[in-house]
Amino acid sequence: MKGKNRLSYYTVLLALVCLIASSTLAVSYSEKGPKADEILFPIYTTDETRMFAIMTGQVDIYPGLTKPAEINTLKLQKKIEITQNMGYHMFYGAFNTGRWPLSEKAFRQAFSHLINREKIILNLFEGYMLPLDSLVPQSSNYYFDQIKKYEYNPKKAAKILDDAGFKMGSNGIRIDPKTGKEMAKIEFLTPLYEVAATSAEIGKMLVQEANKIGLPMVATPLDFNVIISKLDVFDFDMFILAWGLSREPDHLYSFFHSSMAVEEGYNTTQTKVPEIDKELEALLYATNKADFAKAANKSQILLADHAPYFPLYSRPYMDAFRKDKVKGYVSMMGYGAAAYQNLWTTINIETVNGGGTVRWILPEVPGTLNPSTASSAYEWEILGRIMDMPFAYDPETAADKPNWVVKYKEETWKYTDPETKEVVPNAAVVTYNMRNDVKWHDGVPFTAKDVKFTIEYLRDNKVARYLGSTKDVVKVETPDDYTVVVYSATPGFLHLYDIQGLPWLAPHIWKDVKDYKAFQPWKEDHPTVKGLTKLIGIGPFVFKEYKVGEYVRLEKFKDYWRLSL
Repeated sequence: MKGKNRLSYYTVLLALVCLIASSTLAVSYSEKGPKADEILFPIYTTDETRMFAIMTGQVDIYPGLTKPAEINTLKLQKKIEITQNMGYHMFYGAFNTGRWPLSEKAFRQAFSHLINREKIILNLFEGYMLPLDSLVPQSSNYYFDQIKKYEYNPKKAAKILDDAGFKMGSNGIRIDPKTGKEMAKIEFLTPLYEVAATSAEIGKMLVQEANKIGLPMVATPLDFNVIISKLDVFDFDMFILAWGLSREPDHLYSFFHSSMAVEEGYNTTQTKVPEIDKELEALLYATNKADFAKAANKSQILLADHAPYFPLYSRPYMDAFRKDKVKGYVSMMGYGAAAYQNLWTTINIETVNGGGTVRWILPEVPGTLNPSTASSAYEWEILGRIMDMPFAYDPETAADKPNWVVKYKEETWKYTDPETKEVVPNAAVVTYNMRNDVKWHDGVPFTAKDVKFTIEYLRDNKVARYLGSTKDVVKVETPDDYTVVVYSATPGFLHLYDIQGLPWLAPHIWKDVKDYKAFQPWKEDHPTVKGLTKLIGIGPFVFKEYKVGEYVRLEKFKDYWRLSL
């Protein structure tokens, strides 16, 4: 079996395995919890220490398996169960389109022809990953296959560069058409080998392909948090990382609309193309799913041609559990069994004897626990269990389920822009009805005024991580303590979900925070409650301790509303 046929075989086989695993395992769970007394997140940043910890029983959960050797070894262990689910995941590389020569579309398209997905997936992952050409993974209902694709073809890549003026020089280095001299070094950032060996190896492989056709590229492995700090201020040429995405592909707007190309924003590639902006606005402001799907397809077509990212693969979520030590983990479509978006594992997981301490590997050191600035999955694996989302997800279908929002109503209103006087006759209005028994971790009731404060604080301070969710908010009304009405300046059924990913900020903590970037709530004592810090939420677990480089400890929130169901 050779070439594409071999890769296609593994792709189909992997999809079938995940489908069978998801459909045959009975999804049984309780909506009451949490059951564990505490979750301890020991930090293991190397493959060797993570494997040793799960094999010897020092930890109970090893999330996000990717290495075939580890997967195959753990599958043989009778005391370990590996859950498998198709995921909203994308592993990708990216260009800084604000820098020459990455700003040249021909350069980006040429490089995209240097990616040998078959070799990467078969050699590094033994077929465990799904090759990905699009910016929306196959697990999404909005995945679109009819886009420009870049088959592995170094000769074609070389010709594209030649035609764009990047001619080969006498020393085997291509000539910069702007200067007439050899091209300057291009730096490709990757994670460290000891932290993410396969990611670092992929970066090395791609750099070698680039070198073969005369591009002076070098791989630079860096600490994950250092990479993020560079991306936040556009201080990079190229990089390689992964995204955990959401059910609807509104990430396309966040990643590629020009308004999001701000420091600490998500448009790290500095993509600023009017035609793409127009289609992404059609996506974000679509008033029905048919128009949304149409805009999603068109956006994928335009972005595939512009090539600010080069997607490589999408992985299924494979999580290892010590079934001799813990019970209550729940497989979930799109997110897997161990991600923070899976509320059901978070509140059902416990030791086999009931309650107790669950030990859950954290694969990287959190750079911050400030919910207004945190962006990495490692940070949100902690914060996501301290906060609580308005909607939960059905584990089998990923459809909405009520959480602390029990009911909502979508309407429209006529909005007039105060500056341009432009009238939007169908701008979105969403009314949310909340539970009346939700509390902050310090015992203060969580009400509509807290939701209003959070939205307005993030909007008024132009918090970059949440621009996409707050910039269109005109006003927030609270007709009573448990009803919130959010008025937007633009149409779109997706406005319903603008509040879904927000970090809930307690007004009695945050009202005096002037510099949200500098605030370190996990390091400051709570002003009135001994034993708490200013890092409080409304979620099932309370932050107790972070020993940098060693562990994070969360304790059960004994007044969490689901314990009373």
